[in-house]
Amino acid sequence: MSAPIPRYPISPQRSPLLSPQELLAAINGRTDCELPLAQWARTLGSLYRDWLAEPSSARVGQQIVAVIHDIDVWISAQLPRPRPGVPRGIDSVGGVIGRVAEAAASAHWALHNAQDTDQRHRAWNHLAEMREGYEDLVRLILDGLVKLPKSWPSISWPATAM
Repeated sequence: MSAPIPRYPISPQRSPLLSPQELLAAINGRTDCELPLAQWARTLGSLYRDWLAEPSSARVGQQIVAVIHDIDVWISAQLPRPRPGVPRGIDSVGGVIGRVAEAAASAHWALHNAQDTDQRHRAWNHLAEMREGYEDLVRLILDGLVKLPKSWPSISWPATAM
């Protein structure tokens, strides 16, 4: 059994990554932070809210893919190198931020639109899990304990193809 990951405050002076609180505030458009990740997170939050309103929008899907790619390209030059021999992660920083933004938009949608209390609870529980996963990933990255995959803009599925 591996030792638990220690919890300590994530400091902007220590990292180009946002703390979980800063990330959620940016996704929800409730921050004046002008750090690049905050601006992209704000954009992703808005795009996912748009996608919930119009799920068949190819334009929104394309923009989400582009923002996630922009995050990954930028962050790859900002992060410390991982230690030799560490395990490889399964998603990029942009991918994880996109998933947190999707979970936040879904939770807010469920709060205002879902009739089922269980569905609302599951949506908010999922957002809490995603937030904790992001926090754990940030610690692993900063401690050099994970090697992140390179950015890939994904397959152009019919819903996102031009």
